[in-house]
Amino acid sequence: MALALLVGAPTAGAAESPPVSRPAVLASFPHAQDAFTQGLVFLGEQLLESTGQRGASELRWVDLATGRVERAIALPPRWFGEGLAIDGQHRFIQLTWQAGQAIVWSRHGRKLGQWTYDGEGWGLTYDGEHLIRSDGSARLHWHSTTDFRPVHDLEVTDGDRPVRNLNELEWVNGYVLANVWQTRRVAVIEPATGRVVEWLDLSELDPHTTRRAENTLNGIAWLDDSQRLFVTGKRWGRLYEIEPPQRLLRGGATPAPQAAD
Repeated sequence: MALALLVGAPTAGAAESPPVSRPAVLASFPHAQDAFTQGLVFLGEQLLESTGQRGASELRWVDLATGRVERAIALPPRWFGEGLAIDGQHRFIQLTWQAGQAIVWSRHGRKLGQWTYDGEGWGLTYDGEHLIRSDGSARLHWHSTTDFRPVHDLEVTDGDRPVRNLNELEWVNGYVLANVWQTRRVAVIEPATGRVVEWLDLSELDPHTTRRAENTLNGIAWLDDSQRLFVTGKRWGRLYEIEPPQRLLRGGATPAPQAAD
């Protein structure tokens, strides 16, 4: 099924608004409903998840098909877990919200060290060269993978308006995907300019989860080999595979639908 595209007419005098699409759901999978999801990423076929809340934050190894948590490492109770990325050395980098610490894990869960940064940590992704962090503002911050030193930052805009509350991030074939806190929309961002080139409207997903502000959509993971896109939310009972926008696909091929549970 093709994505439905909704394009609004631009306001006079304003920059043209990006198109809005409603991706089809290709499959859904169980998801642990106790997970206050902050970061979601694949290493090969293995799904990793960072969860939040002080005293409950973890790094989790998750079975995609069943949603079962196969392994979990608890963070210190004073830390609030946030975004999660995997760098080119297959290290897991996990942010903390207000502690200013990024934890560096080996792929097997051994703590390798931690880095300090200024400001808050919300989302994190890796573009093949640098780590990209969000902090709840309209800016994205690029960091070195050697010591997390700042490299540069960039404001994200929709037309001529800044897009605030950027949260969980995912790098997909040259674009940054970003959840926007307390919404069920994902911004597709052109990293050279910070311009939102498309919005994904996911407002119809997970209708059975209580619509509280803290239960927002948050969690984007890209399975690169098969070009599959997954999303979930904080305390959602399902994880969804959705149809990727055409601009995100290598070679323009649409992935085949998978069997839903």
